[in-house]
Amino acid sequence: MRLLVIGAGIIGSIYGWALAQGGHDVTHLVRPGRAAVLRDGLPLDMFDRRRRRTRSLRTHYRLHAVEKIPTEPFDFVIVPVKHYALTQTLNEIVPHTGNADFLLLTQNWRGTEEIDTVVPRARYVYGDAKAGGSFSDGTLVAALSGVDIGSAAGKPAPLTRDVAELFASAGIPTRVHSDMLHYLWVQYALTGGPWAALVRAGSITALLNDRDAMAAAFQAGYECLQVVRARGVQLSQYAETRPFLSGSFLRRRVYMWMMRRMFLHNEYTRRCSAHALGDPIEIKTFYEDLVATGRDLGVLMPVMESYAEDIRRLASTSQKAAVK
Repeated sequence: MRLLVIGAGIIGSIYGWALAQGGHDVTHLVRPGRAAVLRDGLPLDMFDRRRRRTRSLRTHYRLHAVEKIPTEPFDFVIVPVKHYALTQTLNEIVPHTGNADFLLLTQNWRGTEEIDTVVPRARYVYGDAKAGGSFSDGTLVAALSGVDIGSAAGKPAPLTRDVAELFASAGIPTRVHSDMLHYLWVQYALTGGPWAALVRAGSITALLNDRDAMAAAFQAGYECLQVVRARGVQLSQYAETRPFLSGSFLRRRVYMWMMRRMFLHNEYTRRCSAHALGDPIEIKTFYEDLVATGRDLGVLMPVMESYAEDIRRLASTSQKAAVK
């Protein structure tokens, strides 16, 4: 298949590389000036959790990068952009991609009304990357496990099957969700709550080594999940919510120990979390969305509210750095 990947960032490069390995014709649309930088390819240090793959691999992804969308038709367009930039990105690319279908590898909190005015629901599915990493001296130090996908319509769609087959052809494990928006809202809460605690701590190591900060991070996650519950999501359907919803003090302590061990010693988790504080705008957007919705729905969020100044300070520091 002919695939167009928007950008050559962390997620786009990981999946572009894996799909190209699977025999697909992959093109990356990059910003002006970036194609020349990528002319010789992208060094990869990959931790690959796919079955029958070399677990730790150093290789070179000789990607095909362009700065204008080619006129030849594409079968799929993969859009791994921040959710706050999704609508603008789609407005820029959809008029130039013909009848291609779209995989939106991003988050969602505010629904799909804006997206539906640009791309009909029958032509896109959402995806949640099970991959991550960071750039170090020009090398992408990354990890890949799989991908979660599903239709925004809240029921299986023919396009979902096609996307699942695409990833299967590259050996990428794919989990299909019957209600993808609900799944994404759960992930939003599980990310946004602990993220605020991480901002205050300053680093993952500092957070994991501070028992009180960890307890607050779990409570923040609990509060955010109550917002998701108030939106009508059945949290019991998502096993990943259990550590945050447990009412047992002892069980919560065990979960905290397990999480600490995972982030410090699990190579996949370490690589995926290395870029955790890399986008202050994204962190601020998550925080404001969750707290604002909590207020609208009457959900008490005292721990999340306590992080307001930390989030404001992070955003302010980022803006000052950008000006310089």
